[in-house]
Amino acid sequence: MKRFICFVSAVIMCAVMLCVPAYADGKAAAFVVDDAGAFSAMDIEDIKQAAEAAVKKTGFNIVIFTSDNVGTDKSDAAVTDFADLKYEELCGINTDGILLFINFDNKYDRISTSGVCINYFSDYRIDNMWTVMDRYFEKDDLTGVALAFIRQVESYYNSGKANNQQEILGREVDLDEAGFTFLSSFMFTGFFALIISLILYASFSKQYKVEKPETRNYTLKDSLYFTVKADRFAGNFTSRIYSPRSSSSGSSHGGHSHRSSTHHSSSGGRHGGGGHHR
Repeated sequence: MKRFICFVSAVIMCAVMLCVPAYADGKAAAFVVDDAGAFSAMDIEDIKQAAEAAVKKTGFNIVIFTSDNVGTDKSDAAVTDFADLKYEELCGINTDGILLFINFDNKYDRISTSGVCINYFSDYRIDNMWTVMDRYFEKDDLTGVALAFIRQVESYYNSGKANNQQEILGREVDLDEAGFTFLSSFMFTGFFALIISLILYASFSKQYKVEKPETRNYTLKDSLYFTVKADRFAGNFTSRIYSPRSSSSGSSHGGHSHRSSTHHSSSGGRHGGGGHHR
């Protein structure tokens, strides 16, 4: 029976491991895709070298992407999806990475984040990144824009996560999604493990006969004695210590606690990021 119990436990543990969602975990890479022809060959080489060094340091996919044609729909939402899909095309869905889209069509540029980068690059941090890159946009120095973007990626990686999401099952999720993510995974795992346990129990129960235990087999006559003890308390003493509440609900790197707005691409990938009108 002990062997049977151990076997069932091992099967359940395997079921739990198999039910954890699998995500792409390929090697991170740097991409410079200049569809708009905005950079010279030398500029592309400089940007690529800087991006590759940042990839090696952070483990993030880093993409610099330019285009002068976003399609017939030029709304902000369409451009957002255009950038998200480009990231997924190059790096995969829900992988860890960040993309800078320099848009020469309607001048609505976009940063798209995916995976753990959603947590590193909060809305507040992305706003700061656009502020830094604006200095180079004003001078029409697009190489400077790309290099400044890469420096900001490294800087915020050094600062750590933005303290606004939690990690569930190895992936970053919003606080309001954490409960649902954990519950749904737990229910699916539990159901799968229950089915396996029932099948094994039905299979092995025919081979093992479990007898109902009886107390007469384990106790001796007149061998049990009971006594009663009681404690009397003369009184009680309570102490209180005043602890003032902090005015903020939490702290994060840089003294700010800002969350990352998230959405899903038309292909189902989860993304964060922010846009910028020139």
